[in-house]
Amino acid sequence: MIVIRGLPTLLLLGSFFGGGCRSRAAHFCHDNSACAANQYCEFSPGLCGKGEAPGTCRAKPATCQAGDEPVCACNGKVYDSACAANAAGEDLSVAGQCTAVIPNFASCGAHYCDARTSYCEIYLSDVQDPPTDHFCRPLPAACKPGPHSHPNCGCFPEATPCLSFCGPLATGGIDAFHLTCQGKKPPHS
Repeated sequence: MIVIRGLPTLLLLGSFFGGGCRSRAAHFCHDNSACAANQYCEFSPGLCGKGEAPGTCRAKPATCQAGDEPVCACNGKVYDSACAANAAGEDLSVAGQCTAVIPNFASCGAHYCDARTSYCEIYLSDVQDPPTDHFCRPLPAACKPGPHSHPNCGCFPEATPCLSFCGPLATGGIDAFHLTCQGKKPPHS
């Protein structure tokens, strides 16, 4: 990438050198106003325009399958799926700035973990860019809620990553768990 008068511009050398590159330069954005009506501004790594790098205009999905994988979007609203958020013209917020309470789902970065089957594993970042990483991980069998059980952090196997910083997450239904790692990098997921 080269910069001309402070504006980022892509130089496509593949076609210049006979590489047969047919891709078009991506349209950079800082919000949706720079994108066409059928596009939204996608930010990497999901900082909703607050990171160092600009976003890229991406096509809005034309259709989405019905889903029950709630996500938090940059506008602070919860959508049924990432596809539904993108179709509404919104990127996902890795900061998880949504305040909506969804019974039996725990906020975990841009996603919500189903407290009946998963927990939120958090790898703290000491800087904004790259942000903190969040993952919904499968609950061990001993931690799954039952009609007469109220599991606590002692239900996790001792070798579980980040177990030393375990705590409850309120969901408006059954409690969920978060396990937070400090000073560790997440395993490749």
